[in-house]
Amino acid sequence: MEKSSQAHQEKVWTHHAQTLSKKLNIAWWIELLNLPITIMAIVVATAILLARYFEVLPAHTVTITSITIGVFLLCYVCWKFAQRRFETIDQSMVRIEDKMKLRNALSAAKAGVAPWPEAPREVYTGVRWHWRRTLLPSLGSIIVIICAFFIPIGSYAETALNTPSPDSRNRLEQALAELKNEEIVQDEYIEEMEKKIAELKDEDPAEWFSHSALEAVDNLTQSHESASKDMQRNMQNAERTLQNLQKHGEKMNQQTKENLLDGFGKAVENLDTGAMKPNQELLDQLKQIDPKQLNQLSEEQLNQLRRSMRKMAQKLKQNKQQGDQDDAEGENNEDGEGKDEGEGDKLGKGNVSRGPGHAPGMLGDAVNKLNMTREERIEAQDLSNTLPGDLLESTDGEHEIDKTDAKVRNGGSTENTGTGGERVWKNSLLPDEKKAIKRFFK
Repeated sequence: MEKSSQAHQEKVWTHHAQTLSKKLNIAWWIELLNLPITIMAIVVATAILLARYFEVLPAHTVTITSITIGVFLLCYVCWKFAQRRFETIDQSMVRIEDKMKLRNALSAAKAGVAPWPEAPREVYTGVRWHWRRTLLPSLGSIIVIICAFFIPIGSYAETALNTPSPDSRNRLEQALAELKNEEIVQDEYIEEMEKKIAELKDEDPAEWFSHSALEAVDNLTQSHESASKDMQRNMQNAERTLQNLQKHGEKMNQQTKENLLDGFGKAVENLDTGAMKPNQELLDQLKQIDPKQLNQLSEEQLNQLRRSMRKMAQKLKQNKQQGDQDDAEGENNEDGEGKDEGEGDKLGKGNVSRGPGHAPGMLGDAVNKLNMTREERIEAQDLSNTLPGDLLESTDGEHEIDKTDAKVRNGGSTENTGTGGERVWKNSLLPDEKKAIKRFFK
Protein backbone atom coordinates (compact mmCIF):
# COMPACT_ATOMS: atom_id res chain seq x y z
CA MET A 1 0.00 0.00 0.00
CA GLU A 2 2.83 2.35 0.86
CA LYS A 3 4.64 1.51 -2.37
CA SER A 4 1.60 2.35 -4.46
CA SER A 5 1.23 5.63 -2.58
CA GLN A 6 4.87 6.50 -3.25
CA ALA A 7 4.44 5.62 -6.89
CA HIS A 8 1.38 7.87 -7.08
CA GLN A 9 3.22 10.76 -5.44
CA GLU A 10 6.17 10.31 -7.83
CA LYS A 11 3.77 10.37 -10.75
CA VAL A 12 2.08 13.53 -9.51
CA TRP A 13 5.33 15.41 -8.91
CA THR A 14 6.72 14.26 -12.26
CA HIS A 15 3.56 15.48 -14.01
CA HIS A 16 3.90 18.93 -12.41
CA ALA A 17 7.57 19.12 -13.39
CA GLN A 18 6.76 18.04 -16.95
CA THR A 19 4.03 20.67 -17.25
CA LEU A 20 6.41 23.36 -16.00
CA SER A 21 9.12 22.22 -18.39
CA LYS A 22 6.77 22.47 -21.39
CA LYS A 23 5.61 25.90 -20.33
CA LEU A 24 9.17 27.22 -19.98
CA ASN A 25 10.30 25.69 -23.27
CA ILE A 26 7.35 27.17 -25.14
CA ALA A 27 8.11 30.54 -23.55
CA TRP A 28 11.73 30.35 -24.73
CA TRP A 29 10.53 29.48 -28.24
CA ILE A 30 8.01 32.35 -28.35
CA GLU A 31 10.62 34.76 -27.01
CA LEU A 32 12.94 33.88 -29.88
CA LEU A 33 10.11 33.82 -32.46
CA ASN A 34 8.49 37.18 -31.75
CA LEU A 35 11.08 39.38 -33.45
CA PRO A 36 11.53 37.28 -36.65
CA ILE A 37 7.77 36.82 -37.05
CA THR A 38 7.25 40.59 -36.77
CA ILE A 39 9.96 41.31 -39.33
CA MET A 40 8.55 38.64 -41.62
CA ALA A 41 5.04 40.14 -41.32
CA ILE A 42 6.33 43.58 -42.31
CA VAL A 43 8.26 42.18 -45.28
CA VAL A 44 5.30 40.05 -46.43
CA ALA A 45 2.87 42.97 -46.07
CA THR A 46 5.20 45.22 -48.09
CA ALA A 47 5.51 42.56 -50.79
CA ILE A 48 1.73 42.16 -50.94
CA LEU A 49 1.19 45.92 -51.26
CA LEU A 50 3.79 46.19 -54.01
CA ALA A 51 2.30 43.20 -55.84
CA ARG A 52 -1.15 44.77 -55.62
CA TYR A 53 0.19 48.13 -56.80
CA PHE A 54 1.87 46.61 -59.86
CA GLU A 55 -1.06 44.16 -60.33
CA VAL A 56 1.10 41.01 -60.14
CA LEU A 57 -0.39 39.50 -56.98
CA PRO A 58 -1.20 35.78 -57.53
CA ALA A 59 -4.42 34.14 -56.39
CA HIS A 60 -5.22 34.45 -52.69
CA THR A 61 -5.04 30.67 -52.26
CA VAL A 62 -1.48 30.56 -53.57
CA THR A 63 -0.46 33.61 -51.55
CA ILE A 64 -1.93 32.34 -48.26
CA THR A 65 -0.42 28.88 -48.79
CA SER A 66 3.00 30.38 -49.42
CA ILE A 67 2.74 32.57 -46.32
CA THR A 68 1.67 29.59 -44.18
CA ILE A 69 4.58 27.47 -45.38
CA GLY A 70 6.97 30.34 -44.67
CA VAL A 71 5.58 30.76 -41.14
CA PHE A 72 5.96 27.04 -40.40
CA LEU A 73 9.55 27.05 -41.63
CA LEU A 74 10.33 30.09 -39.49
CA CYS A 75 8.75 28.44 -36.43
CA TYR A 76 10.76 25.27 -37.00
CA VAL A 77 14.04 27.17 -37.32
CA CYS A 78 13.30 29.18 -34.16
CA TRP A 79 12.40 25.97 -32.29
CA LYS A 80 15.75 24.45 -33.22
CA PHE A 81 17.62 27.53 -32.02
CA ALA A 82 15.57 27.72 -28.81
CA GLN A 83 16.36 24.10 -27.85
CA ARG A 84 19.70 25.27 -26.43
CA ARG A 85 17.75 26.97 -23.62
CA PHE A 86 15.15 24.29 -23.02
CA GLU A 87 14.71 23.03 -19.46
CA THR A 88 14.53 19.30 -18.61
CA ILE A 89 12.02 17.68 -16.25
CA ASP A 90 14.65 17.24 -13.53
CA GLN A 91 15.56 20.94 -13.73
CA SER A 92 11.90 21.87 -13.46
CA MET A 93 11.54 19.64 -10.40
CA VAL A 94 14.46 21.45 -8.76
CA ARG A 95 12.75 24.76 -9.61
CA ILE A 96 9.54 23.54 -7.93
CA GLU A 97 11.26 22.45 -4.70
CA ASP A 98 13.13 25.75 -4.64
CA LYS A 99 9.99 27.84 -5.01
CA MET A 100 8.02 25.71 -2.51
CA LYS A 101 11.01 25.53 -0.10
CA LEU A 102 10.95 21.72 0.13
CA ARG A 103 14.64 21.58 1.06
CA ASN A 104 15.71 19.18 -1.68
CA ALA A 105 12.95 16.73 -0.78
CA LEU A 106 12.07 16.05 -4.43
CA SER A 107 15.72 15.60 -5.46
CA ALA A 108 16.30 13.19 -2.59
CA ALA A 109 13.15 11.24 -3.45
CA LYS A 110 14.24 11.15 -7.12
CA ALA A 111 17.59 9.72 -6.00
CA GLY A 112 15.78 7.10 -3.80
CA VAL A 113 17.23 8.24 -0.49
CA ALA A 114 14.02 9.76 0.86
CA PRO A 115 10.29 9.20 0.42
CA TRP A 116 8.21 11.34 -1.90
CA PRO A 117 6.43 14.12 -0.02
CA GLU A 118 2.71 14.41 -0.37
CA ALA A 119 1.75 16.64 -3.27
CA PRO A 120 -0.62 19.54 -2.49
CA ARG A 121 -3.62 20.37 -4.64
CA GLU A 122 -1.87 23.40 -6.17
CA VAL A 123 1.83 23.43 -6.86
CA TYR A 124 3.50 26.84 -6.84
CA THR A 125 6.10 27.06 -9.61
CA GLY A 126 6.77 30.79 -9.59
CA VAL A 127 6.05 30.99 -13.34
CA ARG A 128 3.00 32.49 -15.01
CA TRP A 129 2.14 33.67 -18.52
CA HIS A 130 2.46 37.32 -19.51
CA TRP A 131 -0.23 37.15 -22.18
CA ARG A 132 0.21 40.69 -23.53
CA ARG A 133 3.90 40.24 -24.21
CA THR A 134 3.37 36.70 -25.47
CA LEU A 135 0.51 37.16 -27.94
CA LEU A 136 0.72 40.82 -28.99
CA PRO A 137 3.57 40.43 -31.54
CA SER A 138 1.95 37.38 -33.15
CA LEU A 139 -1.51 38.95 -33.28
CA GLY A 140 -0.05 42.20 -34.61
CA SER A 141 1.79 40.29 -37.35
CA ILE A 142 -1.43 38.56 -38.42
CA ILE A 143 -3.31 41.87 -38.48
CA VAL A 144 -0.58 43.52 -40.56
CA ILE A 145 -0.71 40.75 -43.18
CA ILE A 146 -4.53 40.81 -43.31
CA CYS A 147 -4.54 44.60 -43.73
CA ALA A 148 -2.09 44.29 -46.61
CA PHE A 149 -4.75 42.31 -48.51
CA PHE A 150 -7.63 44.70 -47.93
CA ILE A 151 -6.22 48.19 -47.39
CA PRO A 152 -7.30 50.34 -50.37
CA ILE A 153 -4.41 51.43 -52.58
CA GLY A 154 -4.09 52.52 -56.17
CA SER A 155 -2.26 50.74 -58.94
CA TYR A 156 0.68 51.59 -61.16
CA ALA A 157 -1.52 51.65 -64.24
CA GLU A 158 -3.99 53.98 -62.55
CA THR A 159 -1.22 56.28 -61.36
CA ALA A 160 0.32 56.38 -64.83
CA LEU A 161 -3.10 57.06 -66.35
CA ASN A 162 -3.87 59.94 -63.98
CA THR A 163 -0.38 61.46 -64.18
CA PRO A 164 -0.05 63.82 -67.16
CA SER A 165 3.00 63.11 -69.26
CA PRO A 166 5.46 65.92 -70.06
CA ASP A 167 4.50 68.11 -73.02
CA SER A 168 7.88 67.61 -74.68
CA ARG A 169 7.36 63.86 -74.73
CA ASN A 170 3.83 64.26 -76.08
CA ARG A 171 5.07 66.46 -78.91
CA LEU A 172 7.78 63.95 -79.79
CA GLU A 173 5.25 61.10 -79.86
CA GLN A 174 2.95 63.17 -82.05
CA ALA A 175 5.76 63.98 -84.48
CA LEU A 176 6.70 60.30 -84.74
CA ALA A 177 3.07 59.33 -85.28
CA GLU A 178 2.76 61.81 -88.14
CA LEU A 179 5.93 60.51 -89.76
CA LYS A 180 4.62 56.96 -89.43
CA ASN A 181 1.24 57.81 -90.92
CA GLU A 182 2.78 59.72 -93.82
CA GLU A 183 5.24 56.85 -94.46
CA ILE A 184 8.05 59.37 -94.85
CA VAL A 185 10.83 57.47 -93.09
CA GLN A 186 11.61 53.82 -92.61
CA ASP A 187 9.90 51.89 -89.83
CA GLU A 188 13.20 50.91 -88.17
CA TYR A 189 13.81 54.50 -87.06
CA ILE A 190 10.24 54.92 -85.77
CA GLU A 191 10.42 51.64 -83.84
CA GLU A 192 13.76 52.57 -82.28
CA MET A 193 12.46 55.96 -81.13
CA GLU A 194 9.24 54.43 -79.79
CA LYS A 195 11.30 51.90 -77.84
CA LYS A 196 13.31 54.68 -76.20
CA ILE A 197 10.13 56.59 -75.36
CA ALA A 198 8.62 53.41 -73.87
CA GLU A 199 11.66 53.11 -71.60
CA LEU A 200 11.00 56.61 -70.32
CA LYS A 201 7.33 55.76 -69.77
CA ASP A 202 8.23 52.64 -67.77
CA GLU A 203 9.83 54.79 -65.09
CA ASP A 204 7.91 55.78 -61.98
CA PRO A 205 5.32 58.44 -62.95
CA ALA A 206 6.43 60.46 -59.93
CA GLU A 207 9.85 60.85 -61.63
CA TRP A 208 8.54 61.95 -65.05
CA PHE A 209 9.07 65.63 -64.22
CA SER A 210 12.43 65.20 -62.50
CA HIS A 211 15.47 66.97 -63.93
CA SER A 212 17.05 63.77 -65.26
CA ALA A 213 13.83 62.55 -66.92
CA LEU A 214 13.14 65.88 -68.63
CA GLU A 215 16.75 66.10 -69.73
CA ALA A 216 16.48 62.61 -71.26
CA VAL A 217 13.37 63.68 -73.20
CA ASP A 218 15.10 66.86 -74.38
CA ASN A 219 18.14 64.89 -75.57
CA LEU A 220 15.89 62.46 -77.44
CA THR A 221 13.98 65.36 -79.02
CA GLN A 222 17.20 67.08 -80.07
CA SER A 223 18.47 63.85 -81.59
CA HIS A 224 15.23 63.45 -83.55
CA GLU A 225 15.27 67.05 -84.77
CA SER A 226 18.92 66.75 -85.80
CA ALA A 227 18.22 63.54 -87.77
CA SER A 228 15.16 65.15 -89.38
CA LYS A 229 17.13 68.26 -90.33
CA ASP A 230 19.94 66.19 -91.85
CA MET A 231 17.52 64.14 -93.91
CA GLN A 232 15.68 67.26 -95.07
CA ARG A 233 18.93 68.96 -96.09
CA ASN A 234 20.21 65.91 -97.98
CA MET A 235 16.84 65.49 -99.69
CA GLN A 236 16.82 69.13 -100.81
CA ASN A 237 20.42 68.92 -102.01
CA ALA A 238 19.70 65.81 -104.05
CA GLU A 239 16.54 67.35 -105.53
CA ARG A 240 18.29 70.61 -106.49
CA THR A 241 21.17 68.69 -108.01
CA LEU A 242 18.81 66.65 -110.16
CA GLN A 243 17.01 69.82 -111.19
CA ASN A 244 20.23 71.53 -112.26
CA LEU A 245 21.46 68.47 -114.11
CA GLN A 246 18.09 68.04 -115.81
CA LYS A 247 17.76 71.65 -116.98
CA HIS A 248 21.33 72.80 -117.49
CA GLY A 249 23.30 69.59 -117.82
CA GLU A 250 24.11 70.08 -121.48
CA LYS A 251 25.24 73.70 -121.00
CA MET A 252 27.56 73.08 -118.02
CA ASN A 253 31.26 72.65 -118.27
CA GLN A 254 32.79 69.35 -117.21
CA GLN A 255 34.11 70.58 -113.83
CA THR A 256 30.76 72.01 -112.70
CA LYS A 257 28.97 68.90 -113.84
CA GLU A 258 31.35 66.66 -111.92
CA ASN A 259 30.87 68.75 -108.79
CA LEU A 260 27.11 68.36 -109.05
CA LEU A 261 27.46 64.62 -109.60
CA ASP A 262 29.68 64.33 -106.51
CA GLY A 263 27.18 66.36 -104.49
CA PHE A 264 24.31 64.13 -105.58
CA GLY A 265 26.28 61.00 -104.72
CA LYS A 266 27.14 62.32 -101.24
CA ALA A 267 23.53 63.34 -100.60
CA VAL A 268 22.28 59.86 -101.53
CA GLU A 269 24.99 58.25 -99.42
CA ASN A 270 24.06 60.41 -96.44
CA LEU A 271 20.41 59.46 -96.88
CA ASP A 272 21.37 55.79 -96.86
CA THR A 273 23.69 55.99 -93.83
CA GLY A 274 21.89 58.61 -91.74
CA ALA A 275 19.99 57.92 -88.54
CA MET A 276 16.70 58.81 -90.25
CA LYS A 277 16.32 57.23 -93.66
CA PRO A 278 13.59 57.91 -96.25
CA ASN A 279 11.13 55.18 -97.12
CA GLN A 280 12.69 52.21 -98.82
CA GLU A 281 10.95 52.74 -102.16
CA LEU A 282 12.31 56.25 -102.68
CA LEU A 283 15.75 55.28 -101.38
CA ASP A 284 15.96 52.40 -103.87
CA GLN A 285 15.01 54.75 -106.71
CA LEU A 286 17.75 57.19 -105.73
CA LYS A 287 20.33 54.41 -105.51
CA GLN A 288 19.45 53.13 -108.98
CA ILE A 289 19.84 56.56 -110.61
CA ASP A 290 23.10 57.15 -112.40
CA PRO A 291 23.47 60.95 -112.67
CA LYS A 292 25.81 60.51 -115.62
CA GLN A 293 23.06 58.80 -117.59
CA LEU A 294 20.09 61.03 -116.84
CA ASN A 295 19.27 61.08 -120.52
CA GLN A 296 18.07 57.49 -120.22
CA LEU A 297 15.24 58.64 -117.92
CA SER A 298 12.21 60.33 -119.33
CA GLU A 299 11.22 63.86 -118.38
CA GLU A 300 8.15 62.57 -116.60
CA GLN A 301 10.13 60.11 -114.48
CA LEU A 302 12.59 62.77 -113.36
CA ASN A 303 9.80 65.19 -112.54
CA GLN A 304 7.96 62.53 -110.55
CA LEU A 305 11.09 61.66 -108.59
CA ARG A 306 11.81 65.31 -107.87
CA ARG A 307 8.23 65.92 -106.75
CA SER A 308 8.46 62.99 -104.34
CA MET A 309 11.70 64.30 -102.87
CA ARG A 310 10.38 67.87 -102.62
CA LYS A 311 7.16 66.66 -101.02
CA MET A 312 9.06 64.60 -98.47
CA ALA A 313 11.32 67.53 -97.55
CA GLN A 314 8.28 69.79 -97.13
CA LYS A 315 6.60 67.26 -94.84
CA LEU A 316 9.71 67.06 -92.70
CA LYS A 317 9.80 70.85 -92.51
CA GLN A 318 6.10 71.03 -91.62
CA ASN A 319 6.59 68.39 -88.94
CA LYS A 320 9.34 70.47 -87.32
CA GLN A 321 7.39 73.73 -87.64
CA GLN A 322 4.39 72.12 -85.96
CA GLY A 323 6.55 71.18 -82.95
CA ASP A 324 7.98 74.70 -82.75
CA GLN A 325 4.46 76.15 -82.94
CA ASP A 326 3.34 73.95 -80.05
CA ASP A 327 6.28 75.17 -77.98
CA ALA A 328 5.41 78.80 -78.71
CA GLU A 329 1.75 78.27 -77.79
CA GLY A 330 2.77 76.65 -74.52
CA GLU A 331 5.00 79.62 -73.66
CA ASN A 332 2.24 82.11 -74.57
CA ASN A 333 -0.24 80.30 -72.35
CA GLU A 334 2.18 80.40 -69.45
CA ASP A 335 2.79 84.13 -69.92
CA GLY A 336 -0.94 84.81 -70.11
CA GLU A 337 -1.62 82.96 -66.93
CA GLY A 338 1.17 84.79 -65.14
CA LYS A 339 -0.24 88.14 -66.33
CA ASP A 340 -3.69 87.36 -65.01
CA GLU A 341 -2.26 86.37 -61.68
CA GLY A 342 -0.19 89.55 -61.46
CA GLU A 343 -3.21 91.76 -62.18
CA GLY A 344 -5.40 90.14 -59.54
CA ASP A 345 -5.89 91.00 -55.94
CA LYS A 346 -3.15 88.66 -54.77
CA LEU A 347 0.53 88.42 -55.45
CA GLY A 348 1.37 86.57 -58.66
CA LYS A 349 3.25 83.29 -58.54
CA GLY A 350 5.67 84.35 -61.26
CA ASN A 351 7.96 82.21 -63.42
CA VAL A 352 11.27 82.43 -65.24
CA SER A 353 9.94 84.82 -67.90
CA ARG A 354 8.10 87.39 -65.76
CA GLY A 355 8.09 89.15 -62.42
CA PRO A 356 6.27 88.11 -59.24
CA GLY A 357 3.12 90.14 -60.02
CA HIS A 358 2.96 92.93 -57.45
CA ALA A 359 -0.26 93.53 -55.58
CA PRO A 360 -2.11 96.84 -56.09
CA GLY A 361 -2.02 99.63 -53.53
CA MET A 362 1.72 99.52 -52.94
CA LEU A 363 1.90 103.36 -52.91
CA GLY A 364 -1.01 103.86 -50.51
CA ASP A 365 -3.31 106.88 -50.59
CA ALA A 366 -0.70 109.11 -52.21
CA VAL A 367 -1.09 107.33 -55.56
CA ASN A 368 -4.16 109.47 -56.37
CA LYS A 369 -2.16 112.69 -56.01
CA LEU A 370 0.54 111.47 -58.36
CA ASN A 371 -1.86 110.96 -61.29
CA MET A 372 0.08 107.87 -62.32
CA THR A 373 -2.64 106.76 -64.75
CA ARG A 374 -2.61 110.07 -66.67
CA GLU A 375 -1.12 109.81 -70.13
CA GLU A 376 1.31 112.57 -71.16
CA ARG A 377 2.88 113.18 -74.51
CA ILE A 378 6.62 113.48 -74.67
CA GLU A 379 7.81 116.44 -76.71
CA ALA A 380 10.95 115.46 -78.54
CA GLN A 381 13.43 118.06 -79.75
CA ASP A 382 13.94 118.39 -83.48
CA LEU A 383 17.47 117.15 -84.01
CA SER A 384 17.14 116.51 -87.74
CA ASN A 385 19.24 119.54 -88.64
CA THR A 386 22.00 119.10 -86.07
CA LEU A 387 25.60 118.63 -87.10
CA PRO A 388 28.52 116.98 -85.34
CA GLY A 389 29.93 119.38 -82.78
CA ASP A 390 26.72 121.36 -82.22
CA LEU A 391 26.04 122.36 -78.64
CA LEU A 392 22.95 120.59 -77.34
CA GLU A 393 22.82 121.96 -73.78
CA SER A 394 24.85 123.99 -71.31
CA THR A 395 24.45 124.20 -67.57
CA ASP A 396 26.09 126.16 -64.79
CA GLY A 397 27.59 124.30 -61.89
CA GLU A 398 29.79 124.88 -58.90
CA HIS A 399 32.49 122.76 -57.45
CA GLU A 400 31.86 121.19 -54.08
CA ILE A 401 34.67 122.38 -51.81
CA ASP A 402 35.60 120.38 -48.76
CA LYS A 403 35.75 123.00 -45.98
CA THR A 404 36.76 120.65 -43.16
CA ASP A 405 39.72 121.85 -41.12
CA ALA A 406 42.90 120.13 -42.26
CA LYS A 407 45.87 120.02 -39.92
CA VAL A 408 49.20 118.32 -39.86
CA ARG A 409 48.90 115.09 -37.89
CA ASN A 410 51.17 112.24 -36.98
CA GLY A 411 50.94 109.16 -39.15
CA GLY A 412 48.25 106.70 -38.02
CA SER A 413 46.60 109.14 -35.59
CA THR A 414 43.38 111.17 -35.81
CA GLU A 415 41.72 113.81 -33.67
CA ASN A 416 38.09 112.98 -34.53
CA THR A 417 36.11 109.82 -35.10
CA GLY A 418 34.25 110.95 -38.21
CA THR A 419 30.79 112.41 -38.66
CA GLY A 420 29.10 110.30 -41.33
CA GLY A 421 29.10 106.74 -40.06
CA GLU A 422 26.34 107.09 -37.49
CA ARG A 423 24.02 108.83 -39.95
CA VAL A 424 24.64 106.32 -42.74
CA TRP A 425 24.12 103.18 -40.70
CA LYS A 426 21.63 104.20 -38.01
CA ASN A 427 19.64 107.20 -39.25
CA SER A 428 19.68 106.78 -43.01
CA LEU A 429 16.58 108.97 -43.55
CA LEU A 430 15.92 112.53 -42.49
CA PRO A 431 12.65 113.34 -40.64
CA ASP A 432 11.09 114.89 -43.78
CA GLU A 433 12.07 111.81 -45.76
CA LYS A 434 10.49 109.52 -43.18
CA LYS A 435 7.24 111.48 -43.35
CA ALA A 436 7.20 111.23 -47.13
CA ILE A 437 7.75 107.46 -46.99
CA LYS A 438 4.87 107.08 -44.51
CA ARG A 439 2.54 109.02 -46.82
CA PHE A 440 3.35 106.81 -49.77
CA PHE A 441 3.50 103.41 -48.05
CA LYS A 442 0.99 102.18 -45.51
